[in-house]
Amino acid sequence: MRIDLHLHTNASDGQHTPTELIDIVRQHRLDVIAITDHDTTAGIAEAQAAADGYPQVLPGIELSAEDEQGDVHVLGYLIDPANAAFQDKLAHFRTERLERGQRIVQKLVELGMPVTWDRVMAIAGDAAIGRPHVARAMVEAGYVESVRDAFDRYLYNGGPAYVARYRLSPEEAIQFIHGASGVAVLAHPGLLPDYRAMVNRLVPAGLDGVEVYHPENNQTVRLNLSGLAQQYGLVITGGSDFHGSAIKAHARPGMTDPPPECVKALRERAERYNSSEDNVEE
Repeated sequence: MRIDLHLHTNASDGQHTPTELIDIVRQHRLDVIAITDHDTTAGIAEAQAAADGYPQVLPGIELSAEDEQGDVHVLGYLIDPANAAFQDKLAHFRTERLERGQRIVQKLVELGMPVTWDRVMAIAGDAAIGRPHVARAMVEAGYVESVRDAFDRYLYNGGPAYVARYRLSPEEAIQFIHGASGVAVLAHPGLLPDYRAMVNRLVPAGLDGVEVYHPENNQTVRLNLSGLAQQYGLVITGGSDFHGSAIKAHARPGMTDPPPECVKALRERAERYNSSEDNVEE
């Protein structure tokens, strides 16, 4: 069984529609996938309808948390997209993203790079607006060579055009996911300055798993994460973090090959939250 549990569509910052993504993952002969768009579940239903059972499409999300280490993303698997309180909070996040994007564009204007907000909106379409959409507008306008270049020079955390966002802590992200009956997994830990400390910190908060198999995790990181997973009884997952070749050229669906048993392990973990009285309502 071939699995990829980290895939993005144009419902957030991916290149392809959910239907197009299903066609792509079928070409790569994947059996189980998860749609994990940033702060939105808008692409899940279309992907599941397009798949019609093959591949299996697990409902997921990638929440953008932040703390002293910088961006700390938390993946949620087997969430309930129909949870009303969950969707209310996601709507708040998307509104904040919209306002943040406008402030970033204003900073670029002040820096002598007048990207238009209308163009950023057109690039994003119906997706939740994020820095990658601004970066693509910068590429089109000729201010930078690539999306990566835009981040490296202007949009990185603390950069000249950076605007801080609403700070959702990693612990809050975990509880948010559990409240929607989901399983919380630390995304691409190899990108963190101190992933060991983050795992140690989040286990008491209810962390369920770690994304061991990710293109940004080298072999040493994978071995260390596997050891932490064994130590704490965490689910080992993995995914390509595929956004589309125009956005992340190196990532392709199915490139990481996480262990097939992780899907069953995620389902077993989800049972404890399905039967729990906890929810995201206040």
